Amino acid sequence: MPPVNRFFAIIIIVTCLPMLSNCSKKPKGPDFRPLTSHEAALMAPDPLTSRPRPDLRIEEDLPLERKEALGDLLLRTKEYEGSLYHYIQILQKEPYRADIRYKVGAILLLRGKYKEAREEFTKALAADPDMLEAREALGLTYLQEKEYNLAIREFKTVLSKDNRRAQTHQLLGATYLMADQPREAIRELEIAHSLNPGNLSTFAALGQAHNKAKDYQKALSILKKGQSLDPNHKKINYQIGMALAGLGRYDEAFAAFSKGADEAQAYNNIGVHYFMEGQYEIAAKCFQKALELRPVFYQEAKNNLDRALEKLQEGKKGSL
Repeated sequence: MPPVNRFFAIIIIVTCLPMLSNCSKKPKGPDFRPLTSHEAALMAPDPLTSRPRPDLRIEEDLPLERKEALGDLLLRTKEYEGSLYHYIQILQKEPYRADIRYKVGAILLLRGKYKEAREEFTKALAADPDMLEAREALGLTYLQEKEYNLAIREFKTVLSKDNRRAQTHQLLGATYLMADQPREAIRELEIAHSLNPGNLSTFAALGQAHNKAKDYQKALSILKKGQSLDPNHKKINYQIGMALAGLGRYDEAFAAFSKGADEAQAYNNIGVHYFMEGQYEIAAKCFQKALELRPVFYQEAKNNLDRALEKLQEGKKGSL
């Protein structure tokens, strides 16, 4: 799936997976920026790519219930090609199955095939207009396509029918956050938190929203509560680093960034804040250190270093 600019959306997709495989059958946001945790994760090798693919040569006369069970099993183990194979066979015989179309759409969404995913969710809703999971997933597809107004419309429609869906409030909050509307995001994420107070992703997102609103002290207070539940939560630690950097507490921010990412990212992120303050020489040293630690993959630090050096040269010319 292509990367998005913020860390939050992919987490939501992953949390949808258990719900997908258990779905019951229905009746007929300057030019430079810190590297996000999600972007860093994309650089890591995917252990699933080395797993053997399932044998799809299944007898054609298997009962549909058996095909569905196999598809659900493969979906739970993230063998999307195999699960899609069985679900499509079911739809060839029972095209009105909203629950199966929902699962097919979810797999297509996870594979980055947004247009096809939207078509499946729309068909699922045509067969079952009250299937809130399909409408929520349609909103998530719009979110991934950065069609924020359409995503907001779908999530609000879901909440108009069930206002106690914590995940939908969280998705709506994430959409507002991506649409650079942090105050609206905070409102929805606080509701999500009240409905599901133990969700660490909500702590991280709330902290991010307050950081975006430049309310760093409030962000830090919320994030510290989340950190008390899981001291090693990478996204919470990353946002703690952002809050501390916003408060000018750079040594503490570096330590938090190191917990939320690797050392190279920590140097890059701290360098960005020094750059924003006009301390270009210190910023350049931070970017250079990031490059030394990760010379091959860290193009972000290279771009930031080039900009810091340009600013230093401009300063020297102006002092002559």
